[in-house]
Amino acid sequence: MRKVLFFLPIMLMFISCEVEFSPNAEWKNVPVVYCMIDQDDDTTWARVQRCYLTEGSIYEYGQVSDSINYPQGAITVTLFAYKDGVMKDSMLFQYTERTIDSGRFANTNQPFYCFQTRNRLREEYSYVLTVRDASDGSVLATTDPVPLIKKTSSDRLFSKPSIIIMNGDTINGGFAFFDNTGASSSTLYCHMKWPHLENARLYQPIVRFYYRSQGIIKYVDLKCPPVSSKNNETYYSRDLFLNELKNQLQSDTSRKQYIPRVDLYLNCCNEDFNAYLSTVVSGASLSQSREVYNNIKGGVGVFASRRTHLYMRMPSDSSSGPRGLLDFLVGLGVGF
Repeated sequence: MRKVLFFLPIMLMFISCEVEFSPNAEWKNVPVVYCMIDQDDDTTWARVQRCYLTEGSIYEYGQVSDSINYPQGAITVTLFAYKDGVMKDSMLFQYTERTIDSGRFANTNQPFYCFQTRNRLREEYSYVLTVRDASDGSVLATTDPVPLIKKTSSDRLFSKPSIIIMNGDTINGGFAFFDNTGASSSTLYCHMKWPHLENARLYQPIVRFYYRSQGIIKYVDLKCPPVSSKNNETYYSRDLFLNELKNQLQSDTSRKQYIPRVDLYLNCCNEDFNAYLSTVVSGASLSQSREVYNNIKGGVGVFASRRTHLYMRMPSDSSSGPRGLLDFLVGLGVGF
């Protein structure tokens, strides 16, 4: 694992950094690159900026957009596809700009680079991201090949919770909470299990909970605890489910109607992004140096693969009574 010492980065945000060299050394062009590839995304985005050195306040320098951003046309960003060491495809990213919220750093329009990759990324290929100096074509930063996360089409996304379909109708099963201890317990769980996905190193199931408010179907996403690739199952407690639901809906107490279905998403990422996440310390000060995982050759940052669109729809518990979900929803005081 290659490590670089720099101020804690925030994914796709705009901060300055410090790498391991003397502040009195000559200036060096060091790109900061963040890019995630997901074959189910419509568009692949890359954020590319540059490090800078200063003997003064990083906040003063960070308020000047030219100190971190490459001017339009100064660099090219290209995604290359390889199979067995042979290049099969190349995608030249386009320059675009987006606004960001005001803060300590420059909040003028910020540059991004993008390419419409839907139906372009192929699971049998590995991908390399390369940043070049547009003036002479020299490589400023590049990566090792990164494979996509693969799912076998014949496997159900979730084996638990399970549903049984007969003649087009669901006759039992689905998303429900039960006592997994085999003894009387006030704590109920939903057992969630899925097949291992090739190249995935971290999983996070998400329950998309639907409800109707003022005639409009809405939803909230409830995150289950992350699970390493050594495991492929987790137990999601009803207490955690209800607490998360209340936290997201407590600001809106308008009348709501429960819809007895959920979408179970399986978000996952590869080894590179898992390593990056494991080295990021949440809540750290920007003025505090941290060792953060880096796989950008010639620069800093991370290029990785993930999947965030895999889901399976199923019915959910619509029972009432002392252990039914409907009574617990009413008891939350958020409009059910």
